[in-house]
Amino acid sequence: MIALYPGAFKPPHRGHFEVVRRLLNGNHGGHVYSIDNYQDVGTKALSGKEGKVDKINKVIVFPGGGERNGITKGEAIAIWQMYAKYLPGLEVMDGQKNPMFAAKDYAKANTEDKFYAITGVRDESDFSDLKRITTFKNTPHVEGLMITSNEGDSVRASDLRNAALKGSLDDIIDFFPKELNREELFKIMRMLKDNIIAEAMNQKIENLFEEMFETADPQDGKAAPYGSGYKKVEELELKDYITSLVEYMLDKKMNITPLPEIKIRHDEDNSKNFFGRTAYYDPNVKEIVLFVDGRHNKDIVRSFSHEMVHHIQNLEGRLNNIQTTNTTEDKNLLEIEAEAYMQGNITFRNWEDSLKNKNESLWANINAKRKSGRKKSHGNSKAYKAAKKAGKALTKSKKAKMNEGRYDKLSNQVSSAIFASFKEALVKGEDGEFLLTVGPQEDADIKNEMTFDIQAVVKITDDVYSVDGGANAGFDDDGDEIDPFINIVFQIPKNVNLKDLSFDLKDVVRHEIEHLTQDGENLKQGKYIPDDKELRDLIDAGLLDKDEYYKLPKEVDAMIQGMYYKAKKSKTPFVDVVDDYFEKAKVTPEERPKIKALWNKRLPALGIKQRL
Repeated sequence: MIALYPGAFKPPHRGHFEVVRRLLNGNHGGHVYSIDNYQDVGTKALSGKEGKVDKINKVIVFPGGGERNGITKGEAIAIWQMYAKYLPGLEVMDGQKNPMFAAKDYAKANTEDKFYAITGVRDESDFSDLKRITTFKNTPHVEGLMITSNEGDSVRASDLRNAALKGSLDDIIDFFPKELNREELFKIMRMLKDNIIAEAMNQKIENLFEEMFETADPQDGKAAPYGSGYKKVEELELKDYITSLVEYMLDKKMNITPLPEIKIRHDEDNSKNFFGRTAYYDPNVKEIVLFVDGRHNKDIVRSFSHEMVHHIQNLEGRLNNIQTTNTTEDKNLLEIEAEAYMQGNITFRNWEDSLKNKNESLWANINAKRKSGRKKSHGNSKAYKAAKKAGKALTKSKKAKMNEGRYDKLSNQVSSAIFASFKEALVKGEDGEFLLTVGPQEDADIKNEMTFDIQAVVKITDDVYSVDGGANAGFDDDGDEIDPFINIVFQIPKNVNLKDLSFDLKDVVRHEIEHLTQDGENLKQGKYIPDDKELRDLIDAGLLDKDEYYKLPKEVDAMIQGMYYKAKKSKTPFVDVVDDYFEKAKVTPEERPKIKALWNKRLPALGIKQRL
């Protein structure tokens, strides 16, 4: 009997170690489950009842690809191999890009063995992770095994990262198995050293800001060396602001690690030149250079935000083919710069708002300024004009035109499969649940470059018709990688109009597919949008008007794409589809023109030649 334990493990911590130790010792109290009963079994497991399973002889861990919390797959494997010294029966294998698929492939290649696929559960919020068992649906010799956390062993990766941000060495050590000796602990600490953000940022900025403090003393006109006591207040604040922005980006799970080097440049001639540099990013050495003479700190930090987007693009391998610095000569460069202007400004603004007032948001601030009659501020006018110009050019590019129907075929395949299952449920007069996988793997239900699972639920009613859907791009609450998935839940009456049902399914499916392209494993170039959970929480809590939901950047794109696809398939004017949606969603008449105006601004960037 072999246990398969796939996961991100960024890094493997004490909680992971204890799961393996308990599996091999036979005192894990695990519960066998399937996709049909995972909630009932999960509730039973959390109540303290122990399950009965066969003796486990070996545990194979599959650390997955990708970097998270600054930890690479190679480092995760190295830490697990260190743990193997204390866990006889542990084997470590490469989880490739997707550890779930790697574990499944291993099981398919060893059909003579019986396997348990392991999922750890701490509380009910982790039940959704149990759906991963659908990955093994074509491997009957693999069963799901749920392991609950023992008291004191419940460790979250987010807590580890928070301890790292504080630079607390004692707290960090506590996240790793007590069995490790001093040498092994120090080896892990050396691995993590560059990823302890507070320490790393302080060291880097202290070293790289040295030049900044060699500033001419206005009293004697001489340069004051670093450490002499002469430090401009504004420059000290700049260091703090940059550190704060970096921590904000990490909290929003932006892909910025390993961190770039940061250098400050004083150049009076450059500051007097209208076409002088404000900042630049060198992808070859992962270095950001900021020009500071004659500039407000806010403007400098905004430039830093812009260059950090270039750093992300570089880490994602998207700067390799840039051969010029002239946007009029290279459309690819134009797209790269447009993304940096827009994403950098949005990130900066959201960070700024988070500092000023937790209850304020980007959209709330914009609306407040509009109501007061003040013009919206775009910060540096030169940057704004450049972004506007780049954005206009981008909408005219071939790529923008091609994007319009890029996912139509996939949306049609998925929605058609779900529609068939819903019709079958109607004929039977019974509620139903439908599961399918999308991806490049051989046994995927639908072959596609994108990778995700779908769970579609239908409930038969007498007269209630409701539509709901959701998507997870591939991260749990701790920021750990999970398989991307879409959930679709419909309540449909027995006499439902099948045409309406079909078109609504197409809308929801296309909407959720768009969300998957905005982050995670299926992220597409130019589509990344930062997490907006704080805004959604404020809307849910009633602190922001519910109509602000339709202005969230993530939702704007998803709603437009879903409704436009529905309009095309139903041969209905796009504006009529939107108006019908607003009516059913009870969007206030006062807000409808404001939302339409916002959507109209976004339509060209999506390659959609429509007006609302």
